[in-house]
Amino acid sequence: MDALDALQSMGRKVGVISHVHEMTERIAAKIQVRPNGGGSSAISVGA
Repeated sequence: MDALDALQSMGRKVGVISHVHEMTERIAAKIQVRPNGGGSSAISVGA
């Protein structure tokens, strides 16, 4: 998380895929993908 914070302070954008609860709580912007079944998914974007 320190490395990600340092990159953000330099104006860099970084994408992270994580299932670690503590990490997902600290990252404000989120894109969540949930399966709908039948091979389709739903996407929600939150800040």
